Order: sequence, then structure tokens, then C-alpha cells
Amino acid sequence: MIKAGSSFFHNGKRCTIGAVISLKGLLYMVTVSHIFRGEGDHLRADGMKLVVTRILKDYGLALIELPPDSAVEITEFGSPAELELAVLINDTRTIHYCRVVNAGASLLFLGFQCHDMPEPEDSGTPVLQGGKVIGMMSSTTLDTCMGIAISSNILRSLERQRKRK
Repeated sequence: MIKAGSSFFHNGKRCTIGAVISLKGLLYMVTVSHIFRGEGDHLRADGMKLVVTRILKDYGLALIELPPDSAVEITEFGSPAELELAVLINDTRTIHYCRVVNAGASLLFLGFQCHDMPEPEDSGTPVLQGGKVIGMMSSTTLDTCMGIAISSNILRSLERQRKRK
């Protein structure tokens, strides 16, 4: 089953699905775009060969359309609460201690314990509060033990924009 936190493989490396959304009746996996060269890149998820459908450069996101009969779990989004604890969960590891230091309209700034930082293959990992996805891990700075995540507000606004068209 394809869901937030599941793995996919691109160029022989494990990568992480940040969310699964429905736009205009079509299913999409969403992850960070910096792991791809561009639209048309190939990947494998849940035994299927897939292609990057669209890169949203303004948001740092990649959309991968899924076949209509795919077994998926649509992601439930929450709103980030500043100065509250959050968890990063993917199918290979969990980072239990993370705090939302600041939440803007499009980015979340996260503080980590320096001994439990996200690793490069954790890009795209969903960030959860109260069991709901509030963001998608994008980058970290090891010397400050801080990270940046793309806010769930972006995915919600994307759904609204696509529905209007």
C-alpha cells in the first residue's frame, strides 16, 4: 500500500513519500523535488514503475500520478502548532523528538536533538503532530540541529487550486 512515510526507489536509492493526495479525482504521491532531475524521471513504488508527473518548483514538490486502481491511504493533514513536539515517521525509522520552532505559511522550522537528526534519505518524510501530517521534511543543517519542512498548508492550497480549475 502506498501511503505517507512509505518508501520508493529512484536511481537505486530509497526515498520517502511525504503524502498521498487526490487532485481532480486522480491519485498522486507527493515528495520533495530535489531528489529528481525533473519531470519524466522514473521510479518504483509498491512494485510499480512510475514517472514524475510534475515538478512544482515554487514549492519544492514533485507529483507522481498513480494508477486509479492503486492501493493507497490518502493523507490526513493537520495544522502545525508552534513550540509543540512533532514526530518524523517513515518505514525505516522514527525520529521521536522534534519541535516546531516556527511555522510560516509555506515552511516549518524544526529543532532536533543533535544525536537524532534526519539523514539524507529522510527527505520527504512526513512530519506529524497528533497523528496528522503537518509537513514534509526538506533539509537540515547539522551544525545547528535545525531543519526545514514544507508545510501541509501548501498541499491543502494545491488541492484547492486544482479543484477550481
